[in-house]
Amino acid sequence: MNRSRRYEPLDDASQVVADEPPGAAASAALVQDVAVSVNYEPEDEELAGKGCRPRSSSVRRPDPIIHEKQLKAGHYINAEYESLDYEVVHSDMNIRHQLIVSSYGTVSTWFSRTLACAIIGVLTSFCAVALSLAIDHTAEGKFGVIRSYMLDCTGWRCLAVPFSIWLAFNLAFAVIAFLMVYIEPVSIGSGIPQVKCYLNGVKIPRCVRLRTLVAKLIGVYASVMAGLPVGKEGPMIHSGAVIAAGFSQGKSSSLKFTSPFFKNFREDHEKRDFVACGTAAGVCAAFGSPGGGVMFAIEEGASSLHQDLLWRFLFTSFLAFMVLKEALTYIYGQPGHLLFTGLLDFGSFGQARISSLGYEGLAYGLLAAFLGLLGALFVALNVRISLMRRRYLTSWPLRCSEVLLVSAAMVLMALHIIMVSGDANMYGSSINTYIRRCKMTPDVLAMTDMLLQTPEAGLRSLLHAESGTFPLVPVGMLAVYYYVMTLWTYALPVPSGVFIPSLVTGAAFGRFFAVLLIAYLPEQDWVDPGKFALFGAAAMLGGVVRMAISLTFIIVEAAGVISFGPLLMFVFIISKYVADCFNESLYDAHIELDGIPLLSWRPPPQSEHVSITKVMSAPVRVVHPQMTAGDVYDLLDSCTHNGFPVVDPPKPGQKPSVAVRPPVEPCQSDCSDDEARVSPARAAETAGRGPLPHYGRYRGLLLRSQLVELLKYKVYDGKTVLYNDDYPRYPSHKEVHLSEGERDMRMSLLPYMNPGCMVIMESANLPRVYAVFRALLLRHVPVVNHYNQVIGIVTRKDLARYRAGGPIWRRSVHRVPVWRPPPPPAVAALLPLRGVCRHTLARRLEARAELRREREGEAGPAPPPEPTFHRRSPAAAGDGDGAERDPLVV
Repeated sequence: MNRSRRYEPLDDASQVVADEPPGAAASAALVQDVAVSVNYEPEDEELAGKGCRPRSSSVRRPDPIIHEKQLKAGHYINAEYESLDYEVVHSDMNIRHQLIVSSYGTVSTWFSRTLACAIIGVLTSFCAVALSLAIDHTAEGKFGVIRSYMLDCTGWRCLAVPFSIWLAFNLAFAVIAFLMVYIEPVSIGSGIPQVKCYLNGVKIPRCVRLRTLVAKLIGVYASVMAGLPVGKEGPMIHSGAVIAAGFSQGKSSSLKFTSPFFKNFREDHEKRDFVACGTAAGVCAAFGSPGGGVMFAIEEGASSLHQDLLWRFLFTSFLAFMVLKEALTYIYGQPGHLLFTGLLDFGSFGQARISSLGYEGLAYGLLAAFLGLLGALFVALNVRISLMRRRYLTSWPLRCSEVLLVSAAMVLMALHIIMVSGDANMYGSSINTYIRRCKMTPDVLAMTDMLLQTPEAGLRSLLHAESGTFPLVPVGMLAVYYYVMTLWTYALPVPSGVFIPSLVTGAAFGRFFAVLLIAYLPEQDWVDPGKFALFGAAAMLGGVVRMAISLTFIIVEAAGVISFGPLLMFVFIISKYVADCFNESLYDAHIELDGIPLLSWRPPPQSEHVSITKVMSAPVRVVHPQMTAGDVYDLLDSCTHNGFPVVDPPKPGQKPSVAVRPPVEPCQSDCSDDEARVSPARAAETAGRGPLPHYGRYRGLLLRSQLVELLKYKVYDGKTVLYNDDYPRYPSHKEVHLSEGERDMRMSLLPYMNPGCMVIMESANLPRVYAVFRALLLRHVPVVNHYNQVIGIVTRKDLARYRAGGPIWRRSVHRVPVWRPPPPPAVAALLPLRGVCRHTLARRLEARAELRREREGEAGPAPPPEPTFHRRSPAAAGDGDGAERDPLVV
C-alpha cells in the first residue's frame, strides 16, 4: 500500500493520492474532468489557437483533485478564514475628508486614543481582580469543606467521603466550563492563538465579541474550580484583547448600542492597535509585569510596530498595573501599600542569590535542555491527541464526557499521590495526625496540602518549601502526573491556559532534580530546591510556548529578584533552541492544525526559486471605473471575492486581451532594454507555454465591502458619500434591493478606489512578495506585467500555502492545498421532529442562520477535515479573497 505524503513538493505539481477506496481512480478522473470543465471559458479555444495557454490554467499546471481522506488536519489551509483590511485606503474621498480636518481634530484624535488606552487598562484590571477574588473565595470554601471531612477521618477507608465531595465539586464545575464552550466555541483554550492570528491579519469569527468575553471569564473560573490543570493567566490576555476591541469602537453590535465616541477608530488598523494594547494590559494584569506586557505585545502580539504604538503599550500596561495594585491593597486591608503582584504571585525569594556560575549554571543548563526536550515532546503528543480527539470525539456528548473524565482523573491522581506520600505511615496511622502534620505552616509543607489548593498556590508551595519537605518519589510522581494531565487537558473543550500547568510541571521537575543532587552531592550548598524549581518552571514554559524575551521579563518581575535575570535568559535560550530543533511552539502548532493562514515574520527557507506566477491566482474578477449598479450587483452575486482590481475598460470590439511580449533578442553586456532582461527560467516558461493573458491596465483596488456600501447608499450619477457606520459587520449585497430603474444607473468607482495599493511585478519571486505582504499587512497584491496590466492577484492564502516542514536539520519549503469544507448537513436532517412542525422549524432555522451570516459576514470556519472521509467534493469557485483557484481547492 502506498503511503500518503504529508506535503506537496515544489518540484512536482501533482499530489500523491493514496489509500483510496476501490473505484477511486475512475472517480478521480471524473471529478477532475468536471473541475476542468467548470473553469473552462469560451475564450480559451481562441487563445489556444494563438499559441496561448487557456485562461483556466494561465498561472500554473492544475493539480489533480485531492481525495478528502488525504487532507489531514494541519496539512492544509482552511479557505473559510478571511483577512482583515489593515491597509489604509487612500481614496479621493478619504483624502478630501482628511483635508477638512483641522488641527483641533488631530489633537482630539490623540486625546481619544489616550483615553481609550486608559479605559482598556482599567477595565482589564477590574476583570482580573474580579476573576481572582471569585476563584480564591470559591477555592477556599471548596477545599475547606474537603479538609474538614479529612480531619474527621481515623483511617484510610473514610477518605471515600471527602474524595467523593471533591469529585462532585469537580464534575459540577466541569459541566459549567464545558457549557461555556458549547455556547461560544471560540472561547475554547487560552485564546492566545486566536489573538495572535487576529493581529496578524486573519479574521477569526467572534474572536473579540462581548459574548466571548463573558464565556471566557465564566469558563476559566469553572475550569480552575473543576480541578483541571489550567490557569487563568492565558485567558486574561484574550480578555484584555476583547475589552480593547469593544470599548475602543464606542459601539456594541451585541448590545445594539452606538455612541458618537471613538468614531474615528472604526477601522481594522485602528482596532488592531487597540487589541495589541489590550494584550499588553492582559499580561500585566495576569502576572503583575508591565515590562512583560510590553514585551509580549511586541514578541507575539503586534504585527505592525511604530514608536507611538510602543508608548501606548507602556501606558496601558502601567495603568493596568497600578489599578490592579491599588485594588488588591484595598481589598486585603492594606491601602497604600503596593505589596501585591498580579494574579500570579511567585512569593518572595528574600536574599536568594546565584552563588556559583560554574557548577550551578551547568546544572541549570542541563535542566533546561531536558525540559526543552519535554516541551517539544509535549507539543508533538498534544497535536496527536488533538487529531484523535477531532477524529473520534465528534459529538458534543462525547466531548463533555471527556471533560468529566479528565476532571475525575485529577481527583484520582491526587488520591494516589497522597496515599504513596512518605510523610506518614499510610497503613494504620491516624489520618487525623497525618493531615495535621501535613498542614501548611511557614516551616512545614506536605504533599497533601499542596494538592488541596489552587494551582497558583501549589506553585508557590513548590517554590518556597524547605529542603526535604517533598520526598523524592511523591514529587517525581507529581511531575509526571501533572505533565500527562496537562498534555491531556490542553485543547479540551473548556476555556483554559497553559502557563500555570507548565510552570507547576517544570517546578516539580526542577525540585525533583534538586532532590537528586542533594542525595548525591550533600556537601554542595548551592543546591537550593526553590531555585531549581523556579528555573525548572521557566525552562518548561519556554520549551512549550517559546516566548523567551517576554517570559524573561515576566518571571523576573513576578519573582522580584533581578539577579536571576541573566540565568533566566540562559535557561530560556537553551530550552527554546532545543525544542525548536524538533517542532514549533504549542500555539503555532494549533494554528497550523486549524488551517489558519498565518504569515510568519520571514518567508519559507529555500523558496527563492518560486516565481510569483506560480503563487498568484487567476483568472481575476475586475471592475471598471464606470459601471452600472446592476453590473456591480451581479458581480458580487456571482463570486465571494473580497478584492477587485480596477482596470480600464476594453475598447469597443477588442477581443480577449493577451499580453504579447516582443521577441527577446540575445542580450549583450551593454544591453539596456528592460524587455530583454528576462531570466532564463522565465524565458523558457514564456517560450514553452505562451504569454500570460491580462485583464486590463491597472488603476486601483476596491474592496467588496466598499461596493456593497455604495449600493446600499445608492451612490449613482456623481453622488458621493462617506461611510463607516456599518463597521465591522457590513451588510450583504443580498440585503440591498435594486429596482429595474436603479440597475441601469451609472456608478463612478474612481473616487472610492485605492489608487496607491501595492502591486508586484511578474518577475518577482516568493520571498519578495512575502516580505512586502507581511511587512505592510496587506490583503491583496495585484500582479502586473511590464505594461502595468493585471495578470493575477496574490492573497494571504496563496502565500500561506508555502510553508517549511520537518525538523530543523531537514526543513524545506512545501506547498499545502487550500481546502474548503463541505457544507453542513441540512437542518431538517438533524431535527427529531415529525410532520409539518419539523419542516417548518427547519425552514425557520435555515432562514435565520442565513440571515445572520449575511448580516455578520463572518460565518465561522467549519471543523478541520478528518482522515476518515470517503467522498469527494467539487472544486471551489474561489477562495473568497481574490481570484478563482485551480482544482487543488476541494
